[in-house]
Amino acid sequence: MNKIFSNMKANKHFSLVLSAVIGATSMQAQDGQFSQYDATQVILNPALTGMYENADFRMNTAVRSQWSSLSSSFVTTAFAYDMSIQKRYGFGTYLNNYNMAGIMNAFQTGATAAYNVSGGKANHTLSVGLNLGLIYKKINDQQLVWDAQYDQGYFNTDLPSGEILQKGSRMMPEVSAGIAYRSTNGRKRVNPYGNFALFHVTTPDESIYRTAKSDMPIRYMVNGGVRIEVMDDIYLIPMGIYMRQGNDQLINAGMLAEVSIMGSMYSVVAGASYRVNDAIIAQVGLKHKMAMYRFSYDVNTSPLKAYTNRNGAFEFTVVYYGTHSGRERRMTSSAF
Repeated sequence: MNKIFSNMKANKHFSLVLSAVIGATSMQAQDGQFSQYDATQVILNPALTGMYENADFRMNTAVRSQWSSLSSSFVTTAFAYDMSIQKRYGFGTYLNNYNMAGIMNAFQTGATAAYNVSGGKANHTLSVGLNLGLIYKKINDQQLVWDAQYDQGYFNTDLPSGEILQKGSRMMPEVSAGIAYRSTNGRKRVNPYGNFALFHVTTPDESIYRTAKSDMPIRYMVNGGVRIEVMDDIYLIPMGIYMRQGNDQLINAGMLAEVSIMGSMYSVVAGASYRVNDAIIAQVGLKHKMAMYRFSYDVNTSPLKAYTNRNGAFEFTVVYYGTHSGRERRMTSSAF
């Protein structure tokens, strides 16, 4: 696919889209990620499935759009549902879709399960989890342009490309595993947490055009933080995450603050973080009873800002905890 790169200087926005997609369709594609990674627990680590208190089930949804100043933006969407049984077992499912400018799409779905080794009466959870799923990747060949279609400074898609492409899709099995620790002691003002997970453990062949075998690299994830009760109804949550997949890595560190509004059922959430060599992330949210709503915006600090008119990415997440009986329970600090 090296022909795509010829004569690209005439259209830098289209060049950026193609460069990003070609990076995703190369030998070792990378997974799409969320800035609010802690708001999609089941996707973050299968060991976190069902690991919460004072609720029977949890639902998460997230939408992320980046590089909207280009002709087509990159959109990531996710939905997850998990349930807690006797504070010991967790079961869940998820959907995750990564649309790369309409040229390439990666869809993931699966089932997760976790087991709390510590038991339901302990002031912490130490859980192990497993995810079994499927990944479906597809390239929309009609969205690609080639050097043969370059005509007088522009790409004319009505011109023949001269290319013969094979089937542009592949379905792969997915196996992931993790371990997680959470302190849930309501008598303490400091409750730390940390977890570790491995994704794509079986390194499935992801070569879409099947011209040569290409094993998907294992993605390693380490995440940790601490929830600090500074005073009544005021919390600080420093947190960080490190991920590595193949030759690429992600480092994101920051802090959230949560403040109750005059002792009511409402709390304001705000914070910021820095994703190394990529973006500064600002976010704000609201908690009401058993639901939390958060919005974040990525301010691009990488060289891509020259192509995106400094437009970054926005992200919106919703987390809801519920009970099968329909009766609300008062949420503790360890629930979110």
